[in-house]
Amino acid sequence: MCNASRLTQAAKLSKEVAELYENQQSDADDCVNLAIESYQQAAELFDMEQQKSQSMACLLKVAELCSAAMDPPDLKRAADIYNQQGKNSLDSNLLKFHAKMHFLHSILCDLANQDGVGASQAFSRYNSLDYTFGESREGKFAGALIESVENYDVEGLATACVEFDRITKLDPWKTTMLVKVRRTIEGEHGDDGEDDLDLT
Repeated sequence: MCNASRLTQAAKLSKEVAELYENQQSDADDCVNLAIESYQQAAELFDMEQQKSQSMACLLKVAELCSAAMDPPDLKRAADIYNQQGKNSLDSNLLKFHAKMHFLHSILCDLANQDGVGASQAFSRYNSLDYTFGESREGKFAGALIESVENYDVEGLATACVEFDRITKLDPWKTTMLVKVRRTIEGEHGDDGEDDLDLT
């Protein structure tokens, strides 16, 4: 068992190992899995030392890798992590403004996982946890995405993406998830490339 003075050092080493695995080019699938394991271990060690922000950062890397780098992705695990981190953020005055984005990410994972019912239930739950969520930019975007999926509306999805991107640029992770969401609407099961999602 690590003693108290070494826990932080062990956590930092686990995080460094995770970063090395994440940046490896060969044996990509194995490296992604090892990176996820190392980030998870680092998160647990940071948590034991009450370093909540460091622990959260590592868990968010686990969610990112599970959803966008694993083949096949583990979208359920990612959604659960974003859900929990959103709830945890609401408990902190310093972090609560991050909660809406975590909730949006959780809903995106549900939608990409072809779980429209779960996404809709999560949206209602987040509105009850944070009464400002529904009227926020993230909440409106999530609501528009859910509605687009429910109505099989590809144009509605594209419009929602353009409106969100106009103020908050869509990063590569969101774009990857949105490609999956669009293909859920269209019923496609091909490669999850980013090249055919027209956001303009």
